[in-house]
Amino acid sequence: MTWNQALKTFCDLYSESELTNKWIIVGSVGSVLQQAIMTPNDLDIYVRNVEDVSQIAVLLRQFNLRTKSDRSYFDSEWFSSDEEPFFTQSFPSGFTWTKGKWKIHDFHFEVVQISNSAGIPDSDTGEGIWEGGKHIWELSKYIEFETHLVPVVPLEIQLESNIRRNRQDRVDAIMKALLSNGYDKELLRKALSTSNFEQLKDLIQ
Repeated sequence: MTWNQALKTFCDLYSESELTNKWIIVGSVGSVLQQAIMTPNDLDIYVRNVEDVSQIAVLLRQFNLRTKSDRSYFDSEWFSSDEEPFFTQSFPSGFTWTKGKWKIHDFHFEVVQISNSAGIPDSDTGEGIWEGGKHIWELSKYIEFETHLVPVVPLEIQLESNIRRNRQDRVDAIMKALLSNGYDKELLRKALSTSNFEQLKDLIQ
């Protein structure tokens, strides 16, 4: 199955519910929705509060495992269950997230809330905007998908995050989409760190 089917199922369920949670699509599906050419392996949705994870987990309970997973939280095959629909995990750096994960039409679908970013740079004045940070909510853009409008992290911000991650394949795909389809120059200048902007300025001027 494909990310399209998983996203449509989620959007349909969310639209039929009375939930008012703020959510946003990050990662490769968000890139593809903005015409970047890549093949997503999962669908990642970020929410603002832990309570949002809990409420969306209820919405997705039909996709829960019936028995609790015996896999580690670090295992890509850990999935939400009736007993444990989500978990909170902290790392030595202090980074802390709460996450639920399901298979929707056999496609991996994650809902994540980050409560402690452990100092990951997230600034629109030189350090660069982080795809998982505080600025994405006010800078989100909406894309038409099926009969829905879905919020995504703009490619301009995703570019910075993928440069940091040394994902050159995704950097190339995002740059091609931006140069082919146009981009927000002011946002791109804010989204890129000073050093990354200097490296790319000849391409994006």
